[in-house]
Amino acid sequence: MVQTVDEMKELEVGYSLLPEHWNKGFATEAAKKCMDYAFENNLSESLISIISLTNTPSMKVALKNGMKLEKETVYQQNKVNIFRIWKEE
Repeated sequence: MVQTVDEMKELEVGYSLLPEHWNKGFATEAAKKCMDYAFENNLSESLISIISLTNTPSMKVALKNGMKLEKETVYQQNKVNIFRIWKEE
């Protein structure tokens, strides 16, 4: 999904799972497949994930998939972390 973060348009990898599907690897696998698709089809040079400061499980998913914490910012009136991965990584 295209998001505007700090006045820049960014391509975001996002996901949401029902609690009964947590801790089964689904988010990690789905996010990785989306990232691969975006890079293989040259949709963007980098991808981000916008993650609430308190959402530790999603931060772990981002890190498992090679994303790095880039910054803390405000997005839609909420403090969030921005994780990013570059195509060449």
